[in-house]
Amino acid sequence: MRRTTALLLTSLLASAAVLAAPTAAEARASADNPTTGSCVAYPSGPFGVGVCSGLEPRRAWSVSAKCMSGLTVTSGLRLGDGTATANCGNSRVYTTQVSIGPILP
Repeated sequence: MRRTTALLLTSLLASAAVLAAPTAAEARASADNPTTGSCVAYPSGPFGVGVCSGLEPRRAWSVSAKCMSGLTVTSGLRLGDGTATANCGNSRVYTTQVSIGPILP
């Protein structure tokens, strides 16, 4: 009886540890990279435009645009909320994307 109880208890504790491990990892990941705020990216003629709002003031981000000519251009680094553009020059924009980086000290 004791052996069966110990076996069941060990099995139960192992199952709880397996279920709790991803939750602890997710908590660490969200603390390192909080997902506050939102960003959108869209093409506008020869510009790739990125707009971010609700970001922490020290959160780094930029926008990049892949041009129809095959080049990929990137805006300068931005911090916090704002708008950034990547200029394809005489070419039109094929795709646009916002890249969010770390919180700077």
